[in-house]
Amino acid sequence: MFSSLLAAFTLAAAAVASPIESRASCDTASAKLVLPAGQTALTGQLNPASFVLLGVGVQNYTCSSAGTYASAGAVAELFDISCLSKTKPAFDSVQDIAYGLWKAAPASLTTTRVSTLLSSMKLATAGQHYFVTSPSGTGISPVWDARATSPLKGNPDAFVLAAKVANIVAPTGAKDIDWLQLKSVQGGLATQIYRTDTRGGPAPATCTPGSPPISVKYTSKYWLFGSSVKV
Repeated sequence: MFSSLLAAFTLAAAAVASPIESRASCDTASAKLVLPAGQTALTGQLNPASFVLLGVGVQNYTCSSAGTYASAGAVAELFDISCLSKTKPAFDSVQDIAYGLWKAAPASLTTTRVSTLLSSMKLATAGQHYFVTSPSGTGISPVWDARATSPLKGNPDAFVLAAKVANIVAPTGAKDIDWLQLKSVQGGLATQIYRTDTRGGPAPATCTPGSPPISVKYTSKYWLFGSSVKV
């Protein structure tokens, strides 16, 4: 089943030029952010997305003295799937295919080598997702960073540090991490960010106090709106 999905994805994606090669002329109007019906926490966007990215990485957790896991941020490689939105079957399944490959990969394969793992999907690297100390000095904040990656390499504004606006439980249930809406605090890569189509990532319900931190594999789509940087 999975191998046939991967084959179908590869054939569909082959009809679309490389995201990096065609990014400047890529029309993201066909990429529609669809939020679950009936929820009111996340508000939609009327404008086309500036970028649609695939995140492949890990959610990090530490074990509290109460015996529950607390989020310690995430680390992920980002891939530009904006142009893939022209090919609906491939776009709709990309997070599932990537998660299947990532979940089956050996534990020794780190997030920095994800692009090698996903080479069969022919996705272009778009940057990195990670967490830093919040500007206030308290807590941590998520960052999406394209400053070291073509075609935005060297652009000092090609990043966004964000703050959470709202979250909802993933439509697929507790086995997948929440969907999020975030807003920009610093950087020009986006003014609004959405995490959707999540696969994997949640921590176990309990832990033994004193246990070492854990990392849980996940994939998701990241929708970036309102970018002031141009490819």
